[in-house]
Amino acid sequence: LEIGLAVIDSREQYRTVRERVAGWLAALIEANALPTHERVRTGDLLGRLGDPRDLEELIAIPAGPFWMGSKEEGTILDERPQHQVTFPVYRIGKYPVTVGQWKKFLAANPGHQYDPDSLKGFDNQPAHDVSWHDACTYCDWLTAVWRKANKISANARARLPSEAEWEKSARGDDRREWPWEGDFDPANANTSETGIGRTTAVGMFPTGASPYGCLDMAGNVWERTRSKSKKYPYKSDDGREDLKGNAGRVLRGGSFYINRRYARCACRLDGLPDNRSVYLGFRVVVSPGSRS
Repeated sequence: LEIGLAVIDSREQYRTVRERVAGWLAALIEANALPTHERVRTGDLLGRLGDPRDLEELIAIPAGPFWMGSKEEGTILDERPQHQVTFPVYRIGKYPVTVGQWKKFLAANPGHQYDPDSLKGFDNQPAHDVSWHDACTYCDWLTAVWRKANKISANARARLPSEAEWEKSARGDDRREWPWEGDFDPANANTSETGIGRTTAVGMFPTGASPYGCLDMAGNVWERTRSKSKKYPYKSDDGREDLKGNAGRVLRGGSFYINRRYARCACRLDGLPDNRSVYLGFRVVVSPGSRS
């Protein structure tokens, strides 16, 4: 297949063939019909052919309470006490923002200062080497784009999730440790145990989906949130959601280079907003609602 793609991915007359093959490959991934490392290679092939999946898909998270944090001290930031937080309905990206989406932003904003390393990788891999400020600027741009396209209502906004919104999207309301039920399984996430050693195309671990269907919420890249790194209990009105200042902001989800303990739903990492790294990405939330 890879030898054949060397021909069809470079000739315009094979565009229909490329699209058909890409559709087959995407279906194999979503059906979890391939072993882990073959899925990863298939995701790379999709990156070459053009990924047919809707990588901007939003998942509705229902209103209601969930249990945030854990009863343990935590690996980096304290995760105690475990406590309930309640939200109205919101929507969150099914996948992290991708390299391809980041490239669209840069094309539309040629004056934006960015790290050239952020352009590396296939378009269907998670965006990386973006600072917290980069991510916020991207969200402002995306808000205007989606409003114009009527994907979200005029009063809705795309933004970074709070760490509480991120955690609820990852674990639901049953206090699970991972986005999936049961024990850790390296087939469910791109962490150090999986042995890949780099980012993968988003959505390559369908069995690692959260209760709501969000993917890549464990492993692949750490995800930025809007929340300042403050102690629990979480209170949205105590200044931690203030976007002003250069305080550390919470990272969530772990990464491909780090082990399972850091990929737990409750794990919190303090991230400097100016840092750019291959380990750091983000996804978006839309509130108060959208037409999608």
